[in-house]
Amino acid sequence: MPPPPPVPAIGVQMQGQDLSAFEQILTGIMDSWSKGDLTALRRHLTPEMLSYYGEEMTENQSRGIRNLVADVQLVKGDVVESWHEDGRTYCTALLRWRARDWTVDENTGRVVSGDEHRPEEVQELWTFVRADGGRWLLSAIQQA
Repeated sequence: MPPPPPVPAIGVQMQGQDLSAFEQILTGIMDSWSKGDLTALRRHLTPEMLSYYGEEMTENQSRGIRNLVADVQLVKGDVVESWHEDGRTYCTALLRWRARDWTVDENTGRVVSGDEHRPEEVQELWTFVRADGGRWLLSAIQQA
């Protein structure tokens, strides 16, 4: 039996454009990640998350592999909680998304893990933050 859905603890009301922004961040991150483009990732991430992604990219490069994520589709997004603190708004959303996710050997192009043809579905808690009047950035990801 699946766990019950989370009960929202909403202190700040989210709008439709906020959820659209979260979807754009999801697809933008996965596209930039697949291209190995840290500069493009910077547009979507807090400095802490950019550091995490940068470390992962460096580790993959040192191992001679590249992770690719394609055909990203948000299946469902639900706000779990939102709050305002120190001039910033935070929102945690349960994102269920689908994508093809595979890793290749950069020298041979051979798939070393994942499946380049079959999408898999992922469910994660993503926390976003924005300064008052600013745009949303991803600040944390937790497995759900």
